[in-house]
Amino acid sequence: MIEWFQDFVITLTQADTWVQYLGTLFISIIPFFESYVAIPIGIVFGFPSIQIVAIAAVGNWLSVMVFIWLLSGLREKVVKKRTNKGSKRNNRAQNIFNKYGVAGISFAGPIICFHVCAAISVASGASKAYVSLWQAIGIGAWSIALGVAFHYGVNLLEYLPNLNPFS
Repeated sequence: MIEWFQDFVITLTQADTWVQYLGTLFISIIPFFESYVAIPIGIVFGFPSIQIVAIAAVGNWLSVMVFIWLLSGLREKVVKKRTNKGSKRNNRAQNIFNKYGVAGISFAGPIICFHVCAAISVASGASKAYVSLWQAIGIGAWSIALGVAFHYGVNLLEYLPNLNPFS
């Protein structure tokens, strides 16, 4: 799997611009890769930073929104049938949700994956519209922050050639 991903990224560097954009969108849709993997890959390989940040954020957002809406429908069916208090894992997730709320969990996206953050929020009973709003804000904020950090970090490597692993 790792060799396939490495070959995919190397192929992207030699492809047309629109293929690079589609590749970035594809990477950002994959859970646990999301925008915080797609953005650094795109910027390090020299793709246009602003477009890469926007495309990665949209791809991540789309996959999380689909996940939220599917999970919300599943939760409604499960809650109707459920009579017990839940497992240890469910109680832990509920405690995290009670402590930080939807906004706090949404901004923890790069730490515990945006999909997991959405799952915790929806499973804890937050409305899908509210979760969707905060996930969009969290994804957007982290994508911009990562884009700026990597853009200027990669540009810094041009001025410090001894630190550049790509030269």
